[in-house]
Amino acid sequence: MSQSAASSAPPAAGLIQPAIEVRRLHKSFGKLDVLKGVSLTVPEGEVVSVIGPSGSGKSTMARCICRREEINKGEIFLYGKRVDGSNHSNRDIARLVGMIFQQFNLFPHLSVMDNLTLSPINIRGLSKEEAVENAMGLLKRVGLEEKKDARPGELSGGQCQRVAIARALAMNPKIMLFDEPTSALDPELVGEVLDVIADLAGSGMTMMIITHEMVFAKEVSDRVVFMDEGNIMEQGSPAKIFSCPDAPRTRLFLQRMLAPLGKDFSGESGSEACGHES
Repeated sequence: MSQSAASSAPPAAGLIQPAIEVRRLHKSFGKLDVLKGVSLTVPEGEVVSVIGPSGSGKSTMARCICRREEINKGEIFLYGKRVDGSNHSNRDIARLVGMIFQQFNLFPHLSVMDNLTLSPINIRGLSKEEAVENAMGLLKRVGLEEKKDARPGELSGGQCQRVAIARALAMNPKIMLFDEPTSALDPELVGEVLDVIADLAGSGMTMMIITHEMVFAKEVSDRVVFMDEGNIMEQGSPAKIFSCPDAPRTRLFLQRMLAPLGKDFSGESGSEACGHES
């Protein structure tokens, strides 16, 4: 069997089809190699947090998965179908994947309700009545039903991000990608957005969360992936990554991120409890 035929073959009997599968992904901007052969599999229903320093390739990987960036080499599959080529349109991807960006990307001239109903009507083919009913349910879910007639400029940053989450959910995606969804918010507004994401995580939706919120990643994730310099350096359960990471670079990153919070690796005494040298 050729390599291309093997890459698109269905999973063996009894195996669960991954929701996301990234194989040997390469992406560069000019001479800068941002992703250097990254491979990652996310089963359906798993919540994966991707952490790492700025410039490590986290956001670029997410943008490649939802076709916001064209890849240089590699393969991307969503539910077993290869989507990095020209066989699938961006509309096809929008039906599968919802993405939340650092900036809210709401239409400023439209009301909250119109922001939520535009794509379901035009892409999903819902009637206006169906789209409005669905949107009201989602606004209630994120605690903003009373803001349905407001414009984005009349909302706080946290409210705008919750509207953006509701808008993504209005397309009924199977996968949600979050690209540092709280990085543009005032510290006081971070919690309200994280609460909505945590609620989604508890609902069983497949999610990839790119975040610098270490405590949140530890609490909400099934798995944590650490990236640096365009590579996945380490991945594992939150208990493993935050208590006893194997890679020295992971330990250094977490020490720097957790120290301002007055936190350290859980366990007896950090590296000593893990058997790692400091």
